[in-house]
Amino acid sequence: MNRLLMGVSLAAVGLAASPASAQSAGGEEGAVNEIIVTAQKREQRLQDVPISITAIDEDALAKRGYQQMGDYLLAQPSVVIQDRGPARNQIVIRGVSTLVGYENPTVAFYLGETPLTTGIGIYSLGFPDFKSFDVNRVEVLRGPQGTLYGAGSMGGTVKVVPNEPEFGRVGGQVEASVSITRRGDVGGNIGAAFNLPIGENAALRVVGYQYESPGYIDNAFNGSPDPALPVAELGGASWTDFGVSAFGVPARYERNVNSARTRGARAYLSVRPTDRFKITLGGVYQKSVANGLTDNLPSLGAFKQSRMFGEGLEDDLKLASLTATYELGGAQITSATAYLDREQTQDRDVSVFFLNAPLRLIQSNHNKNFTQELRIASSGDGPFTWLLGGFYSKTTARAVGNMQWLGTPQSVFEFTSLLTALGALNGPVTIDQPLFRRNDRNKGEQIAGFGEIGYAITDTVTASAGLRVANYKLATLGFGDGAFSGGTSISDLRAEETVKTPKFQLEFKPDQNQLYYVKAAKGFRLGSPNLPVSSTCDADLANLGLSGVPPIMKSDTLWSYEAGVKQTLGGGRATVNASAFYIDWKDIQTSFLLPNCGFSFGANAGNATSKGVELEINWRPAEGLTLNGGASFTDARLSNDSPAGTGIGGKKNDRLPGIPRWAVQGGIQYDYPLLGAEAFSRIDVRYISDYLNRFPGDLSSAAQPAGDFAVVDMRLGVAIDKRFSAEIYGANIFDNKQFIVVDTELPDQRQVLGRPRTVGVTLRYQY
Repeated sequence: MNRLLMGVSLAAVGLAASPASAQSAGGEEGAVNEIIVTAQKREQRLQDVPISITAIDEDALAKRGYQQMGDYLLAQPSVVIQDRGPARNQIVIRGVSTLVGYENPTVAFYLGETPLTTGIGIYSLGFPDFKSFDVNRVEVLRGPQGTLYGAGSMGGTVKVVPNEPEFGRVGGQVEASVSITRRGDVGGNIGAAFNLPIGENAALRVVGYQYESPGYIDNAFNGSPDPALPVAELGGASWTDFGVSAFGVPARYERNVNSARTRGARAYLSVRPTDRFKITLGGVYQKSVANGLTDNLPSLGAFKQSRMFGEGLEDDLKLASLTATYELGGAQITSATAYLDREQTQDRDVSVFFLNAPLRLIQSNHNKNFTQELRIASSGDGPFTWLLGGFYSKTTARAVGNMQWLGTPQSVFEFTSLLTALGALNGPVTIDQPLFRRNDRNKGEQIAGFGEIGYAITDTVTASAGLRVANYKLATLGFGDGAFSGGTSISDLRAEETVKTPKFQLEFKPDQNQLYYVKAAKGFRLGSPNLPVSSTCDADLANLGLSGVPPIMKSDTLWSYEAGVKQTLGGGRATVNASAFYIDWKDIQTSFLLPNCGFSFGANAGNATSKGVELEINWRPAEGLTLNGGASFTDARLSNDSPAGTGIGGKKNDRLPGIPRWAVQGGIQYDYPLLGAEAFSRIDVRYISDYLNRFPGDLSSAAQPAGDFAVVDMRLGVAIDKRFSAEIYGANIFDNKQFIVVDTELPDQRQVLGRPRTVGVTLRYQY
């Protein structure tokens, strides 16, 4: 931290020595854009918020070409997104994740005032990929935010803040893009936003968009293998030797199977009955459909896979919200009510897990969630600042899994007879009998109270503390059936927990241009009950010294210690923000995969630490020239060996999977006149260092490396007038291969590859 602060100080000296520009009515001419954020549940200047936070405003989102989560999150220090397709992703901040299986999230995700990460139940795949069209800003809060944002924010919080209706103004924008991806098809995006005042005290804003993402992975399946050929998994014997005939699945070849489409609409109606009272009613709909998965099978070469049938993903989200604010003398009351209805479906070829037999697994999770938050926060200028609030949520979820046989009716009986002889099944089945069915009904309820108080000890020193107390109740009624489930089973499981998450902070602000702070905060992630696994897993459990799965996976917790500095330099022409953190993480939640029966369960697996530094710089050294950069170093490691016999294979000092040590990004933009119009040219570069997706000693599959790639983007634009602009761009212009993640669910080491070089044109009209 001392070296980092020394570097920041040297930068400050250099910037302060450079000549100052003339001051304008809004501050220094050429100053870095000032962004107002709501990270601490009240409006503040970004540079006044005493936490490590990045905010990207609407103009920056457009000029950097950030359209989806993978764009705007990968460009942030200490942030990694494992993007596997619509709703099939995980966000990691500051190394707080193990990525061994589909764990509960460690990052909270908000759309405005509404939390979208309160889903429960298996098959809840990931975060919704909200597009950036007509978004006011994206806020990324690093470090645990348990006091204000509750469970699941132990690594941090991401807030996407849409534009709200504007009173007294008719306007909006239309945007259209067309692009071509190397190895892929033509893609295109279109969006329109319209703002309409309704009298003096009401306004409506309506937004609609469609994004077409071209695929770039080809599927080449050569058909069912000859049953007389030797099979390695059978010790070199053939299917015929065991009485199994041909599966009868024909060959198929499809280009660009991972194409995806996202359609969405947002509508917000704001009413201002008085100058102090404002109500906003909102409705959001977004549906994403992927025709295949972004998986590459390395044994076939680059950008190829082999699937017996078409796979797919679907994420259908509906949201209704009502937000009301009332200004009191020296305080503001906020009420945020929301109802979320979200259904996710995944269709996967899982044959590789079953000796390449033609098996399809369809998984879905349908969450319905009601949330209500009510808070009151001080807004005066006195020495005391305070915030008090309450939160309630109720969630119901139905998780369904169904496995289907796609081969001939004769071959299913023959294949399950073989598995019965090998001891993997209790008995063979026919085509009309279920192989695997799962139907779980989940209910969750939460009630929480939270508050923060701050006191200015002197004109420059402020101390603050916060606390959240939350009670959670979870219940699962599970039904299982089928040969791979070990027959019919019914489970009724319940869990309840009360958790406290405090925060303590001290800040020193000698003037408007300097801020220094230290903070200690606790974060946690909610545990959950475990459903019983099939009786076919008895041998696997015995190898772990267990007679059954643990009845519950308890919450994991962490304490984070952070120090930071924020500097505004050169008369506002530069900002330099730096932070250092140390995280002590206890009882890590993870998934234990039972290697022979294929089932998994959740449990707690030891402790870890994560420590690192972050740096962000924004600078306008000359008229029309803007530079921005960010970097982070994260060292996340196990503090002890993972439990013996689990197969996870983690040893003390092993790096946590999925987390690069280094993440670096930078951009340069030049604005200039061109034939009477305003033009800009921009280059962005980002680099992520290497990481593993499992611990080196993991027994379920080899730990293959990912990461270690750089991406360069370019964009040139011209504003022909104040309304019409055009841009041409190239993303990943050097066509570098991006190893986003190596899939650890299935044993064939399939890779998720980022998009190859894409070039396109964007037209934008504002009115």
